[in-house]
Amino acid sequence: IGADYVVEVLKRGKRKAYAKSNSLVSLNNKEYRKHKLLADVKISYINLLLKKGNLKLTKDEKELSRDIYVDTLRKFDSNEATKADVIQAKIAYNRSIMYYNIARSEVVSAQNAFNTVMNTSDVDFDAQEDELSTDYENLLTISPLENSITFEKIKNFALENRNDLQAAKQKIESAQINLKVVKSQRIPDLELEGGYGYLTKGISDNGEFTSGAYAGVKLTNIPLIYNYAPEIKNAKLEIEKAQLNYRDIEIDVIRNVTDAWEKFVIAKENLNFYNKELLSNSKELLDESIKSLSKGEMDITSFLVSKKLYIELKLEYKQALCDYYTSFAELLGEMNAQYKDFGELI
Repeated sequence: IGADYVVEVLKRGKRKAYAKSNSLVSLNNKEYRKHKLLADVKISYINLLLKKGNLKLTKDEKELSRDIYVDTLRKFDSNEATKADVIQAKIAYNRSIMYYNIARSEVVSAQNAFNTVMNTSDVDFDAQEDELSTDYENLLTISPLENSITFEKIKNFALENRNDLQAAKQKIESAQINLKVVKSQRIPDLELEGGYGYLTKGISDNGEFTSGAYAGVKLTNIPLIYNYAPEIKNAKLEIEKAQLNYRDIEIDVIRNVTDAWEKFVIAKENLNFYNKELLSNSKELLDESIKSLSKGEMDITSFLVSKKLYIELKLEYKQALCDYYTSFAELLGEMNAQYKDFGELI
């Protein structure tokens, strides 16, 4: 009755370090996917708010077009409008119904996309707000009037905090440790033996029953002929591969952060231009057009042109607002940052 125990001389520490290093690679990759998922959730949420806002706008347009159509019919009966005016008003009303129906389907599609990102099947999540607002803080976005930061700070933050880049760096360390593990296979192991033995009368030297404890030590796994050269070569190649992969990811990070930054800057400029000029001008034009139409100072064709311009500008503004929110979310995702991190960098 006995037991053997193999002692790994100068090997166990290396294998343990290699396992720890690999676990850090997995952890960093997990954190990277988590930040990407957060960005995807926010983008799908913002897109849902955009579609809900468009639905509200097209509903208002449909009601306005209906009122204009009814009013044009009344004027036609009293010879204050022509048959052409009635036809144009009817076409505009029917088109508004079509746009409203399209907007309804887009809301359903956006809600399904949001629930897909949320990974839900039996629960329908919906946006809390009815449309995109300018409550930037509530939607975890800085104001477009906020003083921004330099691209250099953005890039440096990304290079220091991107988990995929850290995972790639950790992969280099893992490959270097693995090389030590492979080389350690050239070192023999110690095998300790111990136990308690029994000899019957028939096999003992003195012809009597004999028993006693025994212990011993021996070298095992001695590489007499094979020196693990192929494994060592492959381990060195894995280091080079990991280094090249790190450099490749670093280039991608800089390129992606640059693209996200440019989109954010452009979206910010466009949104500020809408807020400063276009929205107020278009609303003023529509209000004046409604007054002129009711007084008979404007024909139906000119009014429909003004209304169409106003609706288009409102839709474009909402898209610009959506682009600003989503570009900020994408920038945070590429930086591997959170809303509070960006605020601290300003």
